[in-house]
Amino acid sequence: MDVLNQAEIDQLINSLASGSTGVETPGGEKAVKVYDFRRPNKFNKDQLRAVHMLHDSFARHLTNILSTMTRSMVSAEVANVEQIPYEEFVNSVLAPTTLAILEVRPFGGKALMEIKQALVFALIDRMLGGKGLPLEEPRECTDLERVIVDRVLDRIIGELDDSWKTIQEDISFHLFGEESNPFFVQIVPKNEMVLLVNLRVQVGEIEGQLNLCLPFHCIEPVIDRFNPQEWFIARDNQHSAEGRQRLKRRIRDVNIDLTAELCDTTLTLKELAGIVEGDVINLGKPITEPGLMKVGPIPKFTVVFGNVEGRMCARIVDILPPQEEE
Repeated sequence: MDVLNQAEIDQLINSLASGSTGVETPGGEKAVKVYDFRRPNKFNKDQLRAVHMLHDSFARHLTNILSTMTRSMVSAEVANVEQIPYEEFVNSVLAPTTLAILEVRPFGGKALMEIKQALVFALIDRMLGGKGLPLEEPRECTDLERVIVDRVLDRIIGELDDSWKTIQEDISFHLFGEESNPFFVQIVPKNEMVLLVNLRVQVGEIEGQLNLCLPFHCIEPVIDRFNPQEWFIARDNQHSAEGRQRLKRRIRDVNIDLTAELCDTTLTLKELAGIVEGDVINLGKPITEPGLMKVGPIPKFTVVFGNVEGRMCARIVDILPPQEEE
């Protein structure tokens, strides 16, 4: 056993009196790091930062779709990302709530998406033409309200899919079931660590929360990709061949207006008011000449007009070169 001399005793007393705890350990030994085995760290700081960045993109998309669905000002942002035991998440959820059970493919396992009832009923009220006011007391949704909630969940899960494809193309989330009481949902053991992503959503003057609970085993196969460097590399490669194919798949179902025009003319208001059935308007161009078909506002094709089974139609005969599109 080592015996301290008077100088070392005085130094120790002075350090305790000053409140300093930085006493050097003899022989250059490493300081002991505190580790809680009940709350093991499954994710490092870089991975948590990448998760935050990933769901920042999801929050922006969520803002757009909820604004469109409710026709009102909606804002969504990531409030917090942390790792906690599953039991702690369950205890923080107040029933009744809207709890969507999500199947994570292709890795298997279940994740949870919780939407607070205050936010749910504000969305329902706005979509039914109201002012977006919540109920005075939380309650479960009726069958009619559940239909509306399912539609909202489908859109949210679709945007979650698109955001996570930055990590891996074949990752997808599918609605497995719904619950209103978190104690009836046991997706992992209570001591299992989960990743909790908390989003703050505001619809008009009503603020609510949307929480994503992701068990570690659901995303363990791609955990190494959760770092800012990999995230930026994936974003920089969005114009690669794979990125272009992904973009094509996302826009192929977008509806675009097509209009076919022979030509146009101008009339005075007096001439327009005097038009009656049977009058002929001289357009200055025979109908046998080709017209233009526009994709949105842009002329894209030349067409000829005809009649098939009593219905007017236009047949594309040529594609305009790029320099003529303007």
